[in-house]
Amino acid sequence: MKILLASSSSGSRGGGELYLVYLGRALAQRGHAITLWASSHPRMDELANTFSGFGEVLRSDYENTYDQRGRSLASYLNFGASRKASAVWRAAEPDFIHLNKQNLEDGLDLLRAARLSGVPNLATIHLSQSARYLRAKLAWPRDFVARRALRHYPGLLVTVLENRQRDLADFLGGSPRIRMIPNGVPLFDLTRRAAVRAAKRAELGFAEGEQLFIAVGRMMPQKRPLLFLEKAEQILRTLPEAKFLWVGDGALSGEWDAWVAAKGLGQRIRRLPWHNDVQSLLLAADGFMHVAEFEGLPLAILEAMSAGLPCAITDNLLGEMPFMTAENSIAIGANESWIAQLREPARLRARGAAARELAEEKFSFGKMAESYEALYRETLAARA
Repeated sequence: MKILLASSSSGSRGGGELYLVYLGRALAQRGHAITLWASSHPRMDELANTFSGFGEVLRSDYENTYDQRGRSLASYLNFGASRKASAVWRAAEPDFIHLNKQNLEDGLDLLRAARLSGVPNLATIHLSQSARYLRAKLAWPRDFVARRALRHYPGLLVTVLENRQRDLADFLGGSPRIRMIPNGVPLFDLTRRAAVRAAKRAELGFAEGEQLFIAVGRMMPQKRPLLFLEKAEQILRTLPEAKFLWVGDGALSGEWDAWVAAKGLGQRIRRLPWHNDVQSLLLAADGFMHVAEFEGLPLAILEAMSAGLPCAITDNLLGEMPFMTAENSIAIGANESWIAQLREPARLRARGAAARELAEEKFSFGKMAESYEALYRETLAARA
């Protein structure tokens, strides 16, 4: 099957775009011909270059929703962009079009393009919380046009988590077109862990005996990197020799640096810019921390599970991930009582092993590709 994966083109480094790499690679391994369509904006170069290793890449002069002054309102009314995208997609002659949307309101012009193309299609939505829920400006009109566009879109709408599926059903008033397929990640080769860990720690200047906690994400308000700093400071009161590493950069990088400098914690808390080789960093760590305000199904957490790391996650996210339990994760609470669990290396390793088992069972990118392949065939059969 020839499958075109269409990106709403918000950037190369978000989890929703990395998802396209994992899905595309897994589908290619299953014998499909894969094409990525993305904006010609330079921020999509990294994704396009990565994708070109296993699939064809098409680039178009497309303006992402958040680059437009009127945001989703402008995107919804941009019939010209819809016609242009649909023409490019038809010319590629795919058997199926899979549109990737970060949230409810982005890519509304691409929903129309998929409809105009006449090619069987579906859309994945990673964040299905409404603009009102997210306390966005002009929430009512933004939700109105997103709801209208999604209701007019005839294809399947796929979410990545049970709670996100319920959110979307509530937003649209219920629909038989809503499905759920969890995100998937590669299963890292843990037989190489000791060698990779030693080499990466030596490169970064961490001693083997130092307990290292890592976080991965853009430094933006949603990811709450400053809350990560607060939690790290709390941990250091109990585990003064612990080390912390944040991987990623963004708008809050300067504020992060100023906080660390003011506290005199530069020897304990560090950050790295975006890293293409996140796997080696995860294998070098002892624990993973995730403190975001809201998420879909974070690939960062799934990658940490694949690396066999115990995951410490804030209560607000754990409540939306019923598969994360006391056996495979740690709940970061408002007080400091949870920190005592970090002082038990054997139990941490057991949690990490349980997290890896869960990744193998439910969250491999092979299972994700198999599930999408079934939806493609279901859609094609219904169209026939």
